[in-house]
Amino acid sequence: MKGFFLIPLILFLNLHQAEGQSKDKSLWQPYRVSERAGQQHIDLSGEGWTLGHMDRPVNSKSELSGVKDVFPTSVPNSVHWSYFKAGKLPHPYYHKNSVQYEWMDQKVWYYRRSFKMPENAAGNYVFLCFEGVDYFSKIWVNDSLVGVHEGMFGGPTVEISKFLKADNEITVEVKAGNWGNKASKIEDLPRLASGEFDYSKRKGYNPRVSGKIIKPWVISGGSGGEAFFSVGMWQDVRLEVVPKVHLERPYMTTVTSSDKKADLHLSMEVLANEVSTNLKLHPWNNTQLDHPDNFGQKFEDVPGSYTVEMELLFDGKAVSKQNWKIALTQGRNWVEKDITLPNPKLWNPNGLGKADSYDVKISLLRDNQPVDNIGFKHGIRNITFLPTAGPRTRDRWDNWQFVINGRKVFVKGMNFTPQDILLDLPYERYRWTLEAAKKMGVQLIRIWGGGLLESNHLYDICDELGIMVWQDFPIGNQDTPDYPQDIWEAQVVQNILRLRNHPSLAIWCGGNEFNAYSSGNATSIGILERNLKIFDPGRPFKRTTPDHGAIHVYPDMDPVWYNKSYSKAPWISETGMHSLPEAGVFYETVDNKEFTGLGKMWEKSFAKDHPEFIHHFTEYGPGRVPRMLSRASHIVDVADPTIDEIAEASQVGAGEFYQVFSEKIQGNYPVTTGLMPWVFKRHWPVIAIQLMDWFGNAGAPYYFLKRTYEPTHLAVDIPRLLWKSGEEMDLPVKVTHASPVAVSGAKIVVTVMDDHFKVLWKSEKTANIGAGASVTGSRTGKFSIPAEYKDRFLLVLAELKNPAGKLLSRSFYFPRVLSKMDVDAFFREYTSTPIPWIALDKGPWLKPVIGASAQTVLACTITATEKVSADRSRIKIKIVNTGKAPSFMTKIDIEGAKRAIVADDNYFWMAAGESREISIDVLWRESVADRDPEVTVQSWNGAKVSANLRN
Repeated sequence: MKGFFLIPLILFLNLHQAEGQSKDKSLWQPYRVSERAGQQHIDLSGEGWTLGHMDRPVNSKSELSGVKDVFPTSVPNSVHWSYFKAGKLPHPYYHKNSVQYEWMDQKVWYYRRSFKMPENAAGNYVFLCFEGVDYFSKIWVNDSLVGVHEGMFGGPTVEISKFLKADNEITVEVKAGNWGNKASKIEDLPRLASGEFDYSKRKGYNPRVSGKIIKPWVISGGSGGEAFFSVGMWQDVRLEVVPKVHLERPYMTTVTSSDKKADLHLSMEVLANEVSTNLKLHPWNNTQLDHPDNFGQKFEDVPGSYTVEMELLFDGKAVSKQNWKIALTQGRNWVEKDITLPNPKLWNPNGLGKADSYDVKISLLRDNQPVDNIGFKHGIRNITFLPTAGPRTRDRWDNWQFVINGRKVFVKGMNFTPQDILLDLPYERYRWTLEAAKKMGVQLIRIWGGGLLESNHLYDICDELGIMVWQDFPIGNQDTPDYPQDIWEAQVVQNILRLRNHPSLAIWCGGNEFNAYSSGNATSIGILERNLKIFDPGRPFKRTTPDHGAIHVYPDMDPVWYNKSYSKAPWISETGMHSLPEAGVFYETVDNKEFTGLGKMWEKSFAKDHPEFIHHFTEYGPGRVPRMLSRASHIVDVADPTIDEIAEASQVGAGEFYQVFSEKIQGNYPVTTGLMPWVFKRHWPVIAIQLMDWFGNAGAPYYFLKRTYEPTHLAVDIPRLLWKSGEEMDLPVKVTHASPVAVSGAKIVVTVMDDHFKVLWKSEKTANIGAGASVTGSRTGKFSIPAEYKDRFLLVLAELKNPAGKLLSRSFYFPRVLSKMDVDAFFREYTSTPIPWIALDKGPWLKPVIGASAQTVLACTITATEKVSADRSRIKIKIVNTGKAPSFMTKIDIEGAKRAIVADDNYFWMAAGESREISIDVLWRESVADRDPEVTVQSWNGAKVSANLRN
């Protein structure tokens, strides 16, 4: 029994080891050292590092000779990806290979690399800056322990000039946030009567009650990622060589702006013989804050003549250049300047104009010689907020009407989770994802509070692409009474200072789905609010979402209820529907023998017989699986589907849901002024709510939602999706229009066809579309469903053309006419209140019905190919529907190689005789040198045709 009592004592000492060392060498502090350029900046990321591990932390560097399994690696990375990329373990996301990585978060990891002393180090400060180490760390420079650190979002940063020699070595010890407190295996938990795991029985680290660990739950064994717990040096490492008198933390804001003039304000610090990493924002103990001695402060002049020079450049050409003589005293000095810029170029969100930005270059000159330089980008833009048009229904009610550069906007947004659950976050991965978001029409992404304060890559790309950022802080679904306040504040301020110059950053938010007003969160939120008021007062702050009038909703109902149930909501922060990614994801990552019995996905025996399939299922439970299957059951027979059938059917079912709720919400403008569906891309290959899978392939929901995000969109304001024969179907339309230019004399055509494409009814109207943001409604008439029309689909097509006949928008729908609606009790319930979506166990099923209808013939020609990068191509194709029937669910793909694609459109309608030019962005996931890839096009009523990419 002696050993039994000793183990908890060892774990307690290990958990508090960094805390014990922190008395003298703690490196968490709020002030971030800005990046320099040229010889002042040395990048220590990339190759040149080694990685090894030990079972316990070392007491001194001399013990590092015992480090095990040392091998070369690169930074940034997690230890998991380092092992995979070194060929030491198989892919962590394939099959159940995650089991082979389970030990990693309970080892102590040691990164090492050497570097030469910077040539310009003599007489200057040299800062060693880590952008993010997950989670506990110690830093040695040569043989000196320079400090310890906690927290993964910024730091440690330390001034190391006194430790440097001609040849130097950095050693970094890293421990996971759950060090000594690993959670029990998810597979070992009992299941409830419903079939779900009983999470209340899980022991050890709880990602939803993280205690003193400030780490988001999605990367620490939380829902959908139970198999993973990240650890490692996940962000960049750099040296900054800085003179003793130097610039720090410049901050430029747009005060007012128009096409004719912009008033800007520049604030910055000049530090004289002061190391900002030694500064405190305030004392933590009970003391008077500002208390100079009785004779006042001593201000010592700094010798020399100093000038600050500021230059604004656009497209590399200087448009404004100013300089100011400054008198300095020892310590910190602030410079505040107002700048007027005539005829500015404005930064606009996606779809509203160019996202123009300026390069800001600031130099510090001593005796007219430059000694320090800092550069950043500034986008001149003005975002304000007005009340929405609807009534206030709660105590906390913010202004949600975005006014961007003087224009009211309905904001088309998306939620954004981390790119990778184990933090493999290269620039190229962000680029692919965010370009797809821009192409979809996304104007705002919310960086979700269960995820990350993201890599600089994301914000740089969003600045360029014109995608606004709503930035949650990493509090997700929990109270935080045990957060260490000094560490939390250090992380908060570091990131405010890092991100506040980005024009894309539009909103700060405390986090996701937690009670911002609980006693357990009052301190954490107070720290956020006070520091945003100090360091970034011009941006709005939401304490959490849902709150302030924003809502999160995940109903299982006919989506037409969105503009009834949520008709007074000013902002929808989250909503969505589950679906499978494309079947190829599972062919690659799951034992193909498990592709049986998929129609019984929620029976209690399924999990036991499908371990790899369930491993790749986020939040496998009764709230997720049945609603996904019920949507799919309207597309195909889901009694015993193939993996290909259930993947496509669930995507199309979810796509219909996204289309209709988006149209209903946008049609509710200006009462509802913004929509952020859940979620754009997944952080590993799983079944979940998603528009894009982890590999980067856009699924059907992406395209269904993309069509509703077009600048001018025609929607049938369909009253419901289920009908009975003999009813009159009212088919009014709404045109949502974002452009400030009105459209006069637009032509609206609504056509109703049977499920064999026979025209049953048609209406044509002329409409004048008001300048955006606007919603223009029009009555098109009522269609009488034939009395004999039962258990069949109707096809509703709506088209909007300008006076010259150019197609501006097209939408299509497939409402059902069901004999079930003849049952009075069901009819009354379904039409009077939202109810769970029904499954069609006996049909009708849309795909086989369309497949048995009038066939058409497609032709496909490749018109251009462009190599964008080593692994990216852009392909342009021409598709012609040469048949006499419309082409339904026309699908573009690339076969013959592992790839991800994002096309201009997919799963679309083509009229008989119509031709379309489509651009396809391709991410090649393997070399195609020995492959024979081809573009394929097919529809549910048209055979597959192909065009070889090598011809």
